[in-house]
This record gives sequence, C-alpha cells and structure tokens, in this order.
Amino acid sequence: MILDDKLDAGDVIVLDGAIGSEIDRIGGKMDKAAWCGLANLTDPDTVRRVHESYLEAGADVITANTFASCRHVMEAVGYGDQTVSNIRRAVELAREALDRVAPDRPVAVAGSMSNHVAWLPGTVGPDPAYEPSPQQQAANYREMADVLAEAGCDLLVMEMMTDIENASRTMEAAVATGLPVWTGISTSRGPDDQMVGWNIVWEEADGRVSEDYEQGATKPLETIIDALCALGPQAVGIMHSSMPSTTLGLEVVFDRWSGPVMAYPEATGFDAETRQHRGTVPPDEYAGYCRGWVDGGVQIIGGCCGTTVHHIRAMVDQLPARPGSRPGPTS
Repeated sequence: MILDDKLDAGDVIVLDGAIGSEIDRIGGKMDKAAWCGLANLTDPDTVRRVHESYLEAGADVITANTFASCRHVMEAVGYGDQTVSNIRRAVELAREALDRVAPDRPVAVAGSMSNHVAWLPGTVGPDPAYEPSPQQQAANYREMADVLAEAGCDLLVMEMMTDIENASRTMEAAVATGLPVWTGISTSRGPDDQMVGWNIVWEEADGRVSEDYEQGATKPLETIIDALCALGPQAVGIMHSSMPSTTLGLEVVFDRWSGPVMAYPEATGFDAETRQHRGTVPPDEYAGYCRGWVDGGVQIIGGCCGTTVHHIRAMVDQLPARPGSRPGPTS
C-alpha cells in the first residue's frame, strides 16, 4: 500500500476531514434518506471539490464518498440499480481530485464502508422499513468491498463501527478483498463512565432521532475492540465521537491494540450530558486536541462530521514535523 513506508517509519499520516457534512456545508445536493450517498451521481463537481480542498490542506488520505452508498441505502431511495456505478464514480472522483491537485504525492484513496442504513426522513435514525436482513447485509457489504477494490482503492476504512455483529459483517467483507483495513470505532461515555459502543440516542440532539426508536444494548468498548481486532485490521482507532469521548476511547484502544492507532472525531459540539448545542468546535481548539493525541501515540489523524478544510489546515499546522512527512499545506 502506498503509505506502508510511512506507517512502518512511525510517521504521522493525515486523514481528510468530513465528507458528507462538508458536501452539505458548501452547498452540495443531499438526500433526506440517503444523506450524501447520491452526491457522486447528482453533484459530482462538489464531491470532487471537497477532495481537492483536503489534498490542498495536506491530507495523505482522501476518502471516497461511499459511507452511505451500500445497496440497501440505494434501494431505499430508488437507486438500487445504480449501486455499483455510484460506488465506482465515488472512487473516480477521488482519483480525479488526486490527479489534479497532488499527482506526485504519496496519497492513498480509501473506500469508506459503514453499517449505515436509510434514514427515516427528517431524522438521522434508521428507517425500519428499509433495514436489511443479516443475509442481505452481508451480501451487500461483499458487493461493496469488491467494487471498491476493483475501482482502485488503496485501503478500506470501516467507519462508525459501534457493535460486534454488524461491524463484523462489514469487516469480514473488507478483509476478504486483501486490501489493508483501517477500523474506526465510535464510542460513547456511559452513565457509569464506562466507554461503550456509540449510542445514537445519547449522542444526537433531541428531535434528530424518532421518539419511538429504541437503541439496542451497547457493549463495552474493550469487548468491541477485542472482537474487531481479531479480524485482522491494519489500524484501529476512534472516530465520529465527541472530543472527550475520543480521548477516553483512545486510552482503551492503546490498552488493547499494539498496531497503528488513528483518531478522527466529530466537531459538532453537541453535549450528550447537558443535551445542549455548544456550536462547532473551532479549528484551533480542534487542532490542539489532535496534537495532544499525536503526542500520545496516535499515528493516523483527521476529522469526521463537522470538521471542515479549515479544521484540517489548522491541524496540519500544529502537527510535529517528522522525517518523510508530507509537504506543507497550500493556501
């Protein structure tokens, strides 16, 4: 893989920031049920521009816009017959951005895989009418992983892994391609201060999840980490979690995983304890957190929902210089 030398040398690897929320922020076309999953087909110029901006900020990895593009999401919005072409187009757009902005840099294109299902319109919670069976889910993940690999991804990144059962299906499909797999686990701080799998009811603002949605039992974070690490990832870390939860979650990762560790939290600023919005975490504050995690041993660093190109630029500016590191970001 194009970044193996950096991984082996212990160099810091810069991930990009949010894809979906950044497409939305700069005016891209979104879908109430499929979120950013259709944008590769309906608004490719915006998707490409997001990739280009992260490359200009200094990213070593750009993530194809496939987080919400699995077949069961596409079928829910009437695009099932375009599932494969949509995934391929996502990788093409990332490659086009790389060719335009950084053709001579060692940049990896990651294919995003998640357990995302179609949202109930008006919420960010799953629509029970379109949740796939376990068999359908496994088949759809195998299809997605194979298409991402064939389309030219350098690695596959598992995003928002929050449990064992569903996450394992995703990872097994990814590992079977032979590509490196980076596993991003989302975590929440439980009432007893134990870190557990991300709980959508706790973490989302009131009104963004339907009132009748019932969150299943969340397993301890260490149990999830142990199960997913056994499947053979190249890197493991915490993503799409609050800044405080990311810090606590990373402590558990370091305690149970000896390979490369990554971190890319969300920056939306919602406080799960007070149920209040605190606004988006400012880029400089975000960068400070990231520098602290890198100083503590995190090797792969970036951002998730709410992070913008400004957050990634500020983060790159605060990272320590290391041998063989990327060139400085362009303005």
